Amino acid sequence: MTSEARSLMTELDTALSRASDSRYTSILRRVTDLFLGDAERFSGDHVAVFDDVIVRLIEGTEHSALIELSAKLAPVGNAPVNVVVRLSHEDDIAISGPVLENSEVLTEQALAEIAKTKSQEHLAAIASRRRIGETVTDILVDRGNTEVACKMTGNQGARFSEPGFVKLIKRAKNDKTLAAAVAVVDVPANVIVCLAYDDDIAIAGPIIEKSNVLTMEILADIATTKSHRHLTAIAGRAQINETVTDALIARGNSDAIRKVAANEGARFSEIGFVKLINGAKSDKVLAATIAARSDIPPELLPFLKLALA
Repeated sequence: MTSEARSLMTELDTALSRASDSRYTSILRRVTDLFLGDAERFSGDHVAVFDDVIVRLIEGTEHSALIELSAKLAPVGNAPVNVVVRLSHEDDIAISGPVLENSEVLTEQALAEIAKTKSQEHLAAIASRRRIGETVTDILVDRGNTEVACKMTGNQGARFSEPGFVKLIKRAKNDKTLAAAVAVVDVPANVIVCLAYDDDIAIAGPIIEKSNVLTMEILADIATTKSHRHLTAIAGRAQINETVTDALIARGNSDAIRKVAANEGARFSEIGFVKLINGAKSDKVLAATIAARSDIPPELLPFLKLALA
């Protein structure tokens, strides 16, 4: 701090020693407006002086003025760092929320510290930032509730570490809302494919069921090589082609086969339909499921009637 700035701070301290809360608030608003009026033109030294002044004023300022201050400083690229950090640690989300969500002044380390200790509302604000690094998303995955997790997964600027993403997938196992969100997270395709082959269905399942990264060739290979639970997950996808359904029918247990037969988005080869109908002879549930389909080749209908008899 320059000698001129130190002198200003001394005068300010003297003036404020006898000031009321309303006087603090009045001065804060004037100083803030002065800063915002020329913020882009101020040098680093000038901003540092404003930083020191506003930090002192915050201590005696009314609550409503702090909410106003946070909203004003949040979008400012060179906002006073210590002021923004001070506001970001406030328990009241009305004060901390705007800077947590929008201020570019907050570093990854600062955000991580807040994410480790503050409320779910604070975590949700962080999860909505334009950009979030892996260090922060790892903490949000560990501590955040479903709302926070869904905000992260829907945030195109959020980056996930592979361990963090795996944890997110495991959480999604028992949370349909989160499972749908996880499947479309912007994660490298090779990571998605690797996770789809994981032996742990809690990890592979949500990816297999929802991810658009997985091609029909990959799904057919999973159906050929992985467990019955992987096959059941594939059977529930919105769309699967004949190559995939052939593999499911060849290897699947009754759960997978019934599920794929009931899937209106599944397409079957003629051989696939023949195998389904043959299986239906000893499985009345499967027979009724096949009978409800509208895409059975006409020449196979007599065989289906026999299975239903």
